[in-house]
Amino acid sequence: MLFYSTYLGGSGSENGCEGLTSIAVDSSGNAYVVGTTASLDFPTTSGAVQPALAGGSTDAFVTKLNPTGSGFVYSTYLGGTSEENGCHIAVDDAGNAYVTGVTESPDFPTTTGALQTTYGGGSDDAFVTKLAPTGSALVYSTFLGGSALDQGFGIAVDSAGSAYIVGETQSCNFPTTLGAFQTSCSSFPLFVTKLNPAGSGLVYSTYFGSFIGAPGIAIDATGNAYVAGTVNAATLPTTVGAFKRPTAAARLMPSSRSSIRPERASCTPPISAAPVEMAVSLGVRSLSTLPEAPM
Repeated sequence: MLFYSTYLGGSGSENGCEGLTSIAVDSSGNAYVVGTTASLDFPTTSGAVQPALAGGSTDAFVTKLNPTGSGFVYSTYLGGTSEENGCHIAVDDAGNAYVTGVTESPDFPTTTGALQTTYGGGSDDAFVTKLAPTGSALVYSTFLGGSALDQGFGIAVDSAGSAYIVGETQSCNFPTTLGAFQTSCSSFPLFVTKLNPAGSGLVYSTYFGSFIGAPGIAIDATGNAYVAGTVNAATLPTTVGAFKRPTAAARLMPSSRSSIRPERASCTPPISAAPVEMAVSLGVRSLSTLPEAPM
């Protein structure tokens, strides 16, 4: 049985990030949708945080549908005077929505005290935004990036309200944390970042492998981050006893932050040097090492 099905858009085009639109559902059955719109008349609600397209050719949109799909709890644009893409959304137990995506706007809306309130530079920055349950205010909103291209593709949230973001970066000054798993940039690396519940600081932030296709992220009850995506096989760090380990993969020694030992001499082979692979990785809560898989 089809419970409900609806269009969502205006007179322009609506789409997602890398061709995908993201959706999340809360415990009451409200559906939260994020995507990208070029419509000047995209449906928004009274009191929404941004009721009109800010400029440029596209903005992100965030829409919360009621449990019957018959109306909006809220619907809003999210963007600055250049272009935005809304890529992924998560929701916490209180109904706050967490959104990540891509912005080209130096005036993308940020909040006082957020981690990064100025555009990092380059063609794109990732953004991370937390919206209140009514959609009428930004709890926090921040850029996330360095001086080159940075894009946020996946987001998850834990029970404490910490947001976990995965994406692509070409910035060798992307913000990382002391003791993180990989603090130097490789060829088109992924990043994995955990923000504190206030959005004001990094719990950890690390490079990881090399990017080819949009990654996703999930969190378990103890705060372990699980990342999946399409990567260059030769650059993916793997663990002893893992299901599949390319011969060029790094072997990470267990336990301490100082004991990471790659088996290969370089972590920056050309993208064409090895076949494309799907990858699934598990990181510990501090993300200073990868846990060793049982033999």
